[in-house]
Amino acid sequence: MINLVSEFLNKYNIKNRSVIIAFSSGPDSCALARLINGIKEEFNLKVTLAYFNHMWRKEAIKEETFTKEFAKKFGMDFIVERAPENIPLNEETARDLRYDFLYGTAEKIGSDTVLLAHNKNDNIETLIYRVLKGTSPKGLCSIPEKRDIFYRPMLKIEKKDILAYLDEIKQDYMLDSSNHDTKYKRNFIRKELIPLFEKVNPNFMNAIDNLITTSIFEFNILEDVINKKMSEIMVDNAIIRSKYTELNIEYRYEILNLYLGDKLKYRDFKTIKKLDDFIISNPHSKTSLNKTQFLRTRKDKIFIE
Repeated sequence: MINLVSEFLNKYNIKNRSVIIAFSSGPDSCALARLINGIKEEFNLKVTLAYFNHMWRKEAIKEETFTKEFAKKFGMDFIVERAPENIPLNEETARDLRYDFLYGTAEKIGSDTVLLAHNKNDNIETLIYRVLKGTSPKGLCSIPEKRDIFYRPMLKIEKKDILAYLDEIKQDYMLDSSNHDTKYKRNFIRKELIPLFEKVNPNFMNAIDNLITTSIFEFNILEDVINKKMSEIMVDNAIIRSKYTELNIEYRYEILNLYLGDKLKYRDFKTIKKLDDFIISNPHSKTSLNKTQFLRTRKDKIFIE
C-alpha cells in the first residue's frame, strides 16, 4: 500500500509541500494519514489534518477529540470546524459544507494540495450509482484521481486491504453509525446491491475497475476530438450558435458536456438533451445551470453568464 501511495505522490510531484488530509477519523482517512506519515520526510511534506463536524451525529464530538489526539501523536497540525447551528442538512448540503471548509482551510494555510481518502470500493460504488441514474462517457470514468486541489492517492486500494493494514499496525479508528443506514443511496448500494454483483462475478470489483480505467483512456481520446471541434466553433469562450446547430447531435451533446463541466449538478443524458433543445429553440434567451450561473443565447453566441 505504501508503494502505491508513493507512486501516486511521484506521479503528481507532491513533494516539498504543505498538504491537508481530509480527516474523518474513520478507517480510510486514518490509513491515509498513517501512510503519509510514514513517507512525509521522504517527500518533505508538512501535514495538516482537517476535520469538519456536521453536528448531526452524537459520536462527532468524540471524533473531534480523536482527530486532535491523532494529530498530536504523529506531529501533525490540525484544524477542526463545526457546521453552523440550525442549518437543515442533507447529503448534498453536507458535501458542499465540507468542501467549502477544505477550500477555506487550504487558503488559510497556503496549501494547494488536499488529500482525500476515497478508495477502490468508493470508486466502484460511484460508478454503479451513476449508471443507475444515467451517466455520460465522462461519468464512466467515476472518481478522478485529481480535481482542482484535491488528490486521491488510495483509489486503487480495496477497503479490505485498508482494514487489514490498520489491524496490522494496530491503529484505532472511529466508525460512522450513519454508514449502516440504507436510506442513504450509497449505503444501499454497498449493503444491498454489491452482494448481488458478487454472486454474478466474485471478481466484479476488478472487472469494474478495469472498465473505469478503459473509460478514462477512451474519454481522453474523445476529449481531444471534441476539443478540436470546439476550437472550430468558439470565439472568446463563447460557442457560435449557428455553427453549433449545424453539427450532428452526438457532437453537440459532447461539446455541451465538456463546455459546461462541473457547472452542472447533473451531467446525464436527460440534462444535456434539455439544454441542447433549449439552444436549438431559443436564439435569444437564458436558462439556469445552477444557483448563480445561466446558459445564455444571444447574438448568435452561446455562453455562460
